[in-house]
Amino acid sequence: MIMNNEAKEAIIPLSEARELIDIVHLINMLIQNRGNLSRSAEELGIGRRTMYDLMEKYGISCSNGKLSIDLTPLLSHIQLQVPCLEDYLVTPEA
Repeated sequence: MIMNNEAKEAIIPLSEARELIDIVHLINMLIQNRGNLSRSAEELGIGRRTMYDLMEKYGISCSNGKLSIDLTPLLSHIQLQVPCLEDYLVTPEA
């Protein structure tokens, strides 16, 4: 497949993609457990200290069951320029 420069720019490194998955998974787990950090950490297979560290790293806080999320780290990974379908089409070579 031949990709143009715009399509190549839309690709993020694997480490950043994994970080995005971590953020979304942490948020989903906290929502599912209604902000219960101990239960969320247990279900994620991590300790409470690790849970707190990850929440701090990703700008997530939880107080009295209310979740607060600083979207800046998440949005810094999202590219607003979405390549169109034509960018992914294979061009037949003559």
